[in-house]
Amino acid sequence: MTTMLREVVLHGTAAAAAKMPYPLAGKTGTTNDFTDAWFVGFSPNLTCGVWVGYDEKKSLGNKETGARAALPIWMQFMNIALAGKDAGEFPALPTQQNSAVAHKLDTPDVAPGDGETH
Repeated sequence: MTTMLREVVLHGTAAAAAKMPYPLAGKTGTTNDFTDAWFVGFSPNLTCGVWVGYDEKKSLGNKETGARAALPIWMQFMNIALAGKDAGEFPALPTQQNSAVAHKLDTPDVAPGDGETH
């Protein structure tokens, strides 16, 4: 999971955070009609979420996405919170060996629990 969320920072919707001098990962989010925007992100030692919206269902404005509305707030907080501290490192992922046993995963054309194995 960390690898996928690292990609959001390195190459995805939160790429602006890749310029920060820390290992970071996270996920942006935006609701329909731009009524809510958020970014939930983390370093190896700290997690923080930022939500931007109104108490009532009201648009933030056209294109006010998680990357545009919430991510800059998150970045400002994390720069201050992590300043002067050991940034840490994400744990290395175990390498997967080729397995003789095929594992079936959930896919859109298979109902959950329909003969899947883990």
